[in-house]
Amino acid sequence: MALRATDVVAIAVGAASGWAVEELARTRFPNVRAQLGAAGLVTAAAVYPAARRGRRVSLAAAREIGSVAAATGVAMKARERGGTPARALIAAGWAAHALFDARHDSGPGGGLPRWYPALCAGYDLAFAAALLRPGAARA
Repeated sequence: MALRATDVVAIAVGAASGWAVEELARTRFPNVRAQLGAAGLVTAAAVYPAARRGRRVSLAAAREIGSVAAATGVAMKARERGGTPARALIAAGWAAHALFDARHDSGPGGGLPRWYPALCAGYDLAFAAALLRPGAARA
């Protein structure tokens, strides 16, 4: 897939947003960062099938449902682990979702704008990187 100027802008906006959201979680909600990251990961995966138009069954729709299932599995495993290992697992899930965004073809019935996967991939990678940082120091 060749990058267009709109893709580069979308990636940058997504990355800035992902970093900012995780920074907020790190400073305001340090004890539940993994849980917030897990909920966000499942939500990010669910956007694709939720935006689908019509009830057409396709390979793209199946991949999207598989992505939701995988994100849910990662979130459940992270819950078992807790702490830093959970954050690392959730970060890996976000990075994997960026690959999904970059390679996904929504096929017939896809309801998202063309720029959305690039925005989401930028968000995913920045969020993953930010999630790996230690928690904020308490004052």
